[in-house]
Amino acid sequence: MPPEIMIIIDGNSLVHRAYHAIPLLSTSQGLATNAVLGFTNMLLRILAEENPGLIAVAFDKGRVTFRHTDFADYKATRSPTPDDLRPQFPLLKEVLQAMRIPIFEIDNFEADDLIGTLSARAEQAGIKSIILTGDRDALQLVSPLTSVKLTRKGISELEEYDEGKVWDRFGITPLQYTDFKGLTGDPSDNVPGVPGIGEKTASRLLKE
Repeated sequence: MPPEIMIIIDGNSLVHRAYHAIPLLSTSQGLATNAVLGFTNMLLRILAEENPGLIAVAFDKGRVTFRHTDFADYKATRSPTPDDLRPQFPLLKEVLQAMRIPIFEIDNFEADDLIGTLSARAEQAGIKSIILTGDRDALQLVSPLTSVKLTRKGISELEEYDEGKVWDRFGITPLQYTDFKGLTGDPSDNVPGVPGIGEKTASRLLKE
C-alpha cells in the first residue's frame, strides 16, 4: 500500500508568485484579487493531480525572526510588499478556512521553518510529503519520503525534485544543500557566500 500523501504549501512564496503572474484583477469595491485567484487555481490543480489525504499551508508571521537577530542584513534588499497585495493575504486565508484547509503560522517564524517541521513530522509517521514553493532552500528537505515542487514561469509550471533530481542538478545530496548555499551565497536572502566560489566549485568541494 503506497504511503499517504501530504501537500505542504509555502503560502508566502506562492502568493507573491501568483501576484506577479496574474494580471491585476479587482472587485467592484476596488479590492485586488489576482494573487488570491492565482493561488486558488494552483491549489485546485494540485489537489486534483495528487489527491492528498492531508494538506497544510504555511505563512510567515512577523517581520523579525531569529535569522535577523543572527544576521542583521538578512533579506535587507527585499522590496516591501506591494500595497495592493497586502490585503490579499487575509482574503486568501478566508478562502482557505472556507475550504477547511489548515493554516500554520507562528509569531516570528518563517513559513520555511514550519514547512521543515511539518515534513519531518510527516516522514516520522511514514507519510509522503510534497512541498510546493518557489524557494530553492526547501531542497534541503528532500528525502525518500519528501519531494519538492518548485514553481517555474510564475505558477503555471512546476518542476519536481527528488533526491536524484537534486544530484543531477547540483551534484550534491539534499543534506549537503545548506553547506552548498553557505559556499555560494543566496542573493535572494541577501546572504553572501565565499568570494570566487560558484555552484560548480561548491559541488566539487563538497564531493571531496
